[in-house]
Amino acid sequence: MFEFQATTEQEAIIDAPLTSLAVVACPGSGKTATAVRRVAEVRRRLEVAGSRGHVALLSFSNIAVDTFRDEYRQLRGRDGDSDKVVIQTVDSFLTTFILRPHGSRAMNCPRTPYLVLGSEPFLSSFRFGDPKNPIGLDELAFDLEDGKVVVHRRFKDGGTQRLDAALTKAAKQKVAALAAKGAYTYGAGRVWALVLLKNEPRLAKALARRFPHILVDEAQDIGPFEGALLDRLSAAGSSISLVGDFHQSIYSFNFATGDYLRKFASRADVLGLPLTQNRRSVESIVTAANLLAGTASTYFRTSPPRLTGTYFWRYDLNALPEVMSSWVSTLSAAGYAIDEAAVLCRGSDLLARLSTETSQIGRSAVKHFATAAIEREQAADISKVLEHCAKGVLTIVSSLPYSFISDVKNMRGDADVKTLRRLMWPLIRTPATGIPRATLSARTSWLTGLKKNLNDWLTVVEQETTFKREPTWNNRVTAVELPKKGPLIAIDIGQHDWSALRCGTVHSAKGEGIPAVMYLTKKGNLDALVAGTGDEEGRIGFVAVTRGRDLLVLAIPTGTSDETITKLKARGFTESGPAQLAAAAAAAVASEVPGTAVAVA
Repeated sequence: MFEFQATTEQEAIIDAPLTSLAVVACPGSGKTATAVRRVAEVRRRLEVAGSRGHVALLSFSNIAVDTFRDEYRQLRGRDGDSDKVVIQTVDSFLTTFILRPHGSRAMNCPRTPYLVLGSEPFLSSFRFGDPKNPIGLDELAFDLEDGKVVVHRRFKDGGTQRLDAALTKAAKQKVAALAAKGAYTYGAGRVWALVLLKNEPRLAKALARRFPHILVDEAQDIGPFEGALLDRLSAAGSSISLVGDFHQSIYSFNFATGDYLRKFASRADVLGLPLTQNRRSVESIVTAANLLAGTASTYFRTSPPRLTGTYFWRYDLNALPEVMSSWVSTLSAAGYAIDEAAVLCRGSDLLARLSTETSQIGRSAVKHFATAAIEREQAADISKVLEHCAKGVLTIVSSLPYSFISDVKNMRGDADVKTLRRLMWPLIRTPATGIPRATLSARTSWLTGLKKNLNDWLTVVEQETTFKREPTWNNRVTAVELPKKGPLIAIDIGQHDWSALRCGTVHSAKGEGIPAVMYLTKKGNLDALVAGTGDEEGRIGFVAVTRGRDLLVLAIPTGTSDETITKLKARGFTESGPAQLAAAAAAAVASEVPGTAVAVA
C-alpha cells in the first residue's frame, strides 16, 4: 500500500454524504487518488448497509482506467470486480451494460451488436451523398439540440459541418441499415444507447438499481449523449458524481465543451466540493496556469535542486532538428533523463515533422501493415499494432465476418476467427517472417519482404482455417504512397540525439504529469494560449502548460510580435534562449539549489 495524505479538501470529498457530487478540480490536484478513495468509501458504506448495489467509476481513457484499477487494488487489497466496483471507460460501460445485452432491440437486429471502426471493406456500400465525394458512416458525428439528433460530417482536420435536411435523412437511413446488420459506429452507439433508455424506462431503473452510485472522472469531456444518458440514470435513481475541470475541455469532436459539468455543478440537488491545490507542478507553472485561466489554484511542491521554471524561447520552423537537439542538451545540463521529458504539439502537422506517428504512409493493405510496423518499432500500445494488422488482414483475406476487427480486439468470434487471431501474432512479433522492420528501405527491402512473408502466411491461413486469400491480394501490396527513398520511419531510430525523445500531441498527454515539457507552437496556437481558456484552442494550450511538473519551455515562432511577447511575460513566462537556459541549468545542478529564471536582454 502506498502512502496517501489527504488534504482537507480531499477528505471532504471522500467522506461526503452519499449524494450526487460535483468536484471542480484544478490540474494536478490528485483527482485520481481522491476519486478512488471516494469510490472505496461509498462501497464500504453500501457494504455496511447490506446493499447489493455496485459502484461505477468511469473515465474516458484506458490509461486512466488502468490507473484507477491499480490504485483500487492497492487500497482495498482486491480488484474492483470482486468488490462490486466496476471500473471502465465510458465506452466500455455503454457497451457492456447497454448496447451488447440490449441494443439489438433498439437497432432491430437479430444478433449481439458490435462496433465497426470505419475501415471495414463492407462499409463502402453504406456511403451516401455526392458520388464524387461520398460520406462514410465513420465520418458522421452526432449532436443533440432540444432532444433531437443533429448530424454533422467530420473532416480530417478536426472540423465538422452540419448536414442539410436531405443528407441528414440519408445519413439516418444508412445508420439504421447498418444497425439492422448488428453494427454501429462510435458515434451511432451513443445514439442507440439513448434511444434504448428512452424506449425502455424499466431498463434505466434496472441499471440505477444495479449502480446506485456512478462517478465519472474527466467530466469536462462529457458530450451531449453521455450527458443525456446520465440524466436518465439520475432520474431513475442513481447518484451521479462528476470530477473535472472546465479549463481542460478539449474534445469538441464529441461536442464536449465542459457545459454539462458546469450546469451539473449548479444544480440544487448536487453538493459542490472543490479541489484547488495543485500538487503536481512547481510554483512558477501553477502561477502561469492561473494567469492563463483566471483561476486561483495554490501550489504545494517546493522546487527540486535542478533547473525549474516557466520559459519561452524562439525557434525557426525550418530548423526543427536544431531545436530538438537544443532541448535535449538543456535537459542533459539540467539533470533530466530523456524519459522524463516530452515535446507536445497542438496538431499532427508539426508532429509529423518530428516523427511518423500520424503520417499516412502507403495505400490499401500497405497503409495498415506499414502503420503496424512503425508503431511496433516506436513501442506503441501492442493493441494498436494488432488493430492496424487486423485492418491489413481484412484487405487480403476474403469472406471475413463484418465484425472481424471487433472480434479480434475483444477475443470473440468462431473457431476460424480465433485461429486467425492467433496466426496474426507472428506477423507482428517476428519481423523476419511477418511484417518487416520499419527501418528497412520502404520500396525495396521492406515491400519485397512483406509480399513474400504475406504469401507464406496466407498459405498457413488456408491450411488452418476455411478462409481464403483475396484473388487480387497481391495488387493491394503496392509501392504507391510509400517513401520514394529511405525507410518507413522517416527519422531512423538512433540517428539523432533526440530520437528517443517522446513527441506527441497535447491530447495524447492529457491526464499526465511530465517533469520537463516543451510545447511547440505555431502562431495560431500561441495566440489562443495567451487569450485564455474561453475557447478550445486556448484550453488545449492550457492543458499543454499544466502537464509540466518542474520545467516548461514554450517554443514560439521567431516572428512572434512584440505584443504577444508582452502578453507572455505578463502571464508568467520568462524569455530565454537554448544556450542561456542550458547554462542556467548547469549552474542550478552545480549549486544544488532550485533554478531561477534567466532572462535574455
